[in-house]
Amino acid sequence: MPLVINGRFLTRPVTGVERYGRLLLRIIAREWPGTRVVVPGEATDRIDACGLEIVPLGGRGGHAWEQIQLPRAVGRRDVLLSPANTGPLRVRNQVVAIHDLAVIHHPEWFDRRFAAWYGFLLPRLARRAARVITVSSYSAADLIQTFTLHSDRVMLVQPFTDIASTVGSDADIGMPYCLMVSSNDPRKGCERVINWFKDLKDPAFQLVMVGRSGKAFTSVERSHIPGVIMLNDVDDARLHALYRNATALLQPSYHEGFGLPILEAMQCGCPVIASDLPVFHQLFGKAPLYVDHWDPANVHAAMDHVTDTVRRQTLIKAGVQCASEFSEQRMTDQLHTVLDPLLELR
Repeated sequence: MPLVINGRFLTRPVTGVERYGRLLLRIIAREWPGTRVVVPGEATDRIDACGLEIVPLGGRGGHAWEQIQLPRAVGRRDVLLSPANTGPLRVRNQVVAIHDLAVIHHPEWFDRRFAAWYGFLLPRLARRAARVITVSSYSAADLIQTFTLHSDRVMLVQPFTDIASTVGSDADIGMPYCLMVSSNDPRKGCERVINWFKDLKDPAFQLVMVGRSGKAFTSVERSHIPGVIMLNDVDDARLHALYRNATALLQPSYHEGFGLPILEAMQCGCPVIASDLPVFHQLFGKAPLYVDHWDPANVHAAMDHVTDTVRRQTLIKAGVQCASEFSEQRMTDQLHTVLDPLLELR
């Protein structure tokens, strides 16, 4: 089978990008079971590749491994799938997933070296790859316009979630709480929520922030604030419980390619308060409650909305219906549309 997976993403902490890659692996293991997953040699003892063959190669990984070592494992008849925003420039028979272009449009949000490398890599990778897959029509249009790509080379493969099927955990949070699921990334708008919460005189709820600090991003202040609970490395069972019991998910992003926590929250029956971004309207329609500016008055009004019994149930119902449209079968069909023509040519 000439399909090979760039498994570098399996060595990294799990954020939305890595979760997307794992969804792809799950589908590929079922639909293309002979696929090989190539990973840095030192990482094989901690890799879950959904039962696919793991091929250890070279040493420590990183960008150098991806650009120099990985191409050696890709034969002339192989198609390489790189699920996580990067891939080797030397491999043209490649499908690369690029989730968004935040690093291109807003390099100031990222570490300078990170922004410089991705500013060099992404346009060249997108133009050389056989296909670019992405997660929303918004990101597809951005890729086509920003990198001057032909529209038939950019294709949608959108994620699903089954987090609501996980069981066996409690939220383990005392008083009512709002939830934010995010990396420590300036474009996620963490400071919007923290500043709003700090201004509350006598909050009737806590703020639970689930995520992980990322060294690629410039610093965002998350010093200790009474009533703010920071949780790292939460497994799916507890995350499901956190969604299920939250007053609302807060998604105050400045820029997104998709917004997987919104989909997860809606599937779990959690109302969503989100930034008024075109990509969210395009993906989720009227299911979230949108906030144009995250000033105290607007957020207070949104909180009043989600705590009103009737309006809350309306949001929950709309969210569950919206989430059901993002199915594993749809992602499978989209992936077949991308890969089948390329694999038939090999």
